[in-house]
Amino acid sequence: MESNDPKILIRVAAAVYPLCELGDDARRQLADQGRLDLLKSGTRITAAADASWLTFLVRGEVMLISDKGEREVVHANSPRARLPLFRVHPPGLYAEASVASMCVRFPRTLLQALLLAEHGADGAAGEIVMMDPEQDSPLYQRIYQAFQREELELPALPDVALRIREAIRDPAVGIKDVAKMVLADPVLAARLIHAANSAAYRRDKPVTTVYQAVTRLGLSAAQDIAISLALKHLFKSDAPLLQQRMQALYNHSSQIASLAYVLARHSHGFNAERAMLAGLLHDIGVIPILTYAAKHGNLQHDAQELDKTIAGLRRITCHLVLSRLGFEDDLITAAEQAEDWMRNNHAAPDYADLLVVAQLHSHLGTPRMQHLPRIDTTPAYRKLDLGEFDPHNGLAILREANSVSSAIHQLLH
Repeated sequence: MESNDPKILIRVAAAVYPLCELGDDARRQLADQGRLDLLKSGTRITAAADASWLTFLVRGEVMLISDKGEREVVHANSPRARLPLFRVHPPGLYAEASVASMCVRFPRTLLQALLLAEHGADGAAGEIVMMDPEQDSPLYQRIYQAFQREELELPALPDVALRIREAIRDPAVGIKDVAKMVLADPVLAARLIHAANSAAYRRDKPVTTVYQAVTRLGLSAAQDIAISLALKHLFKSDAPLLQQRMQALYNHSSQIASLAYVLARHSHGFNAERAMLAGLLHDIGVIPILTYAAKHGNLQHDAQELDKTIAGLRRITCHLVLSRLGFEDDLITAAEQAEDWMRNNHAAPDYADLLVVAQLHSHLGTPRMQHLPRIDTTPAYRKLDLGEFDPHNGLAILREANSVSSAIHQLLH
């Protein structure tokens, strides 16, 4: 049975890989040519017959069965369902609906043409699902398969951070309630007081209690700062080699958080504390990749292969981690698209735009900048309306805000 619903097709195109990496217009073009199939229990789709499509499961459950009898269950709403059912198309591979299910299909040729038009021949878009599995590195293959089987070890926020986030969503919760929750974690309490007394928030009179700290910061800012402070423990490991990589990752994340905080204060429509949190979260998907590599002895051997694997998988693992932790869509989008230098999906600036500009600024004066676009040529920079950019002296607003940026960096460390 076959049907079409443009709203469903557009919504699916925005949520699955690699379609989500396209702009709105390109996704609409795909949706116009897409189709929605309702499958009865027991219905089969063969990979060979499906080779001209990219097919995604959006409702129900299917069993993938190879010609060797290997089986893989795919549930709708699982991380695996964000990827096409068939990445390769051997004659014997097929999918069988275990229950009444729904699939959405998009034409593969049109997708490849749109990816090429938006990203060029060397663009990274589509790499996660369009690469030939035979050409992937062994490490990439193993981690990718672990992701599909939902076997990656994911980081978890401390209970106190989760309780604070849930409490602040309740309009009946006040400053005293949040202060009591923070007091349950003495280390977090001390760091929140330190944050309220930092250069970014300092007033004439220093605060000495958690209640005073939350009052000075405000509930929303206190929540984002508390979660930001709690994140540091996620970047720790007892293994020396893994700890080195984790520390480097945290140093980079906190630098981007500092720059995003400053940019948010000089741009319209942003919350500086949320920008800081977005910066800290933007590479959180690298943590399960590093953890897997360390456990399987790949951390010390081929750094280049590991970095390539991280580049290929960070977007989808970021989405996985942030979704599991319950973060909102704006922060998930920011993490996914933080390295999409020429992104121009929306007219209004968002936190992903802040991170793009923050990351490009962090590379000024380094060899990496030779391979990146000039800051002022990016749509993100133009949307943030930050004034004229001088590549030799850097952004004037960032020079003026140097002390604030340093204070935020010290706060996170």
